[in-house]
Amino acid sequence: MAQRRMAQRRVVLGMAVAGAVAIAATVGACGTAVRGYSDDAVVGQTVRSVRLASASGAVRLRTGTTTTVHRQVSHAEAKPGATHRVEGDVLVLEGCPIRDCWVDYDVVVPEGVAVSGDVDSGSVDIEGVSSVNLRSSSGDVRVRRVSGAVNLVANSGTVELTDVGERATIEADSGDVLTRDVRGGLTANVDSGRVEAQGARGKVDVATSSGDIAVRLAEAGDVRARAGSGSVEVSVPRGGYQVSATADSGEVANTVGHDPAAPHRIDVTADSGDVTVAFG
Repeated sequence: MAQRRMAQRRVVLGMAVAGAVAIAATVGACGTAVRGYSDDAVVGQTVRSVRLASASGAVRLRTGTTTTVHRQVSHAEAKPGATHRVEGDVLVLEGCPIRDCWVDYDVVVPEGVAVSGDVDSGSVDIEGVSSVNLRSSSGDVRVRRVSGAVNLVANSGTVELTDVGERATIEADSGDVLTRDVRGGLTANVDSGRVEAQGARGKVDVATSSGDIAVRLAEAGDVRARAGSGSVEVSVPRGGYQVSATADSGEVANTVGHDPAAPHRIDVTADSGDVTVAFG
């Protein structure tokens, strides 16, 4: 019986060692193990704008009474030093300066600051600022409650805008563009992805090479929508409109009609896909 227990113990120990070797081999194949930590900092200087210069990592900006910076740092070897600083009244958020390292930010800033800059890889979530002028290479971008204008260039990822006081301009290579309650007009050019604009006010000018378009106006205005491959649906409040609706390969349904003397114009084109213009 004792010999049997010893044999069982040797089997269990052997399995444990084999498992440890397998884990070590996996870590070795993938590189040095990644470690992480978080820290917090209170910014005492007056901040009127934020500049993003992040190579890798998510960024969340929200508003509050005290400016604070929370970091979640992931690194393989040495710990990085400080990655944010204040230049005059500009809070600068940078990426990790060393290899195999990235920083996720959760930052509180005063209401109404301006935001600009670049994010190479990582999601961006911004709320309660005065304006946004941003370029994102890879990652979703979500912007809410902006009193002024929004200008975004996104290479890959979904763009969501909600409650924008002035004009929004979006250039996107790959990813959907979803907007709600943009009050100063909207321009969106998307290579691959759908465009959905709900509750838009002001002039709307949207185009996709491949993807559907859906525009719903909150008040009467001008709409220009062009889809290379995809359907186009435009819903407008009741009233008179000059309407031009064409589809090279697809059906056209225009229940709004055409009033050549109307003050607003709807110009809708689809190369391959259906076109719908309706009240709603």
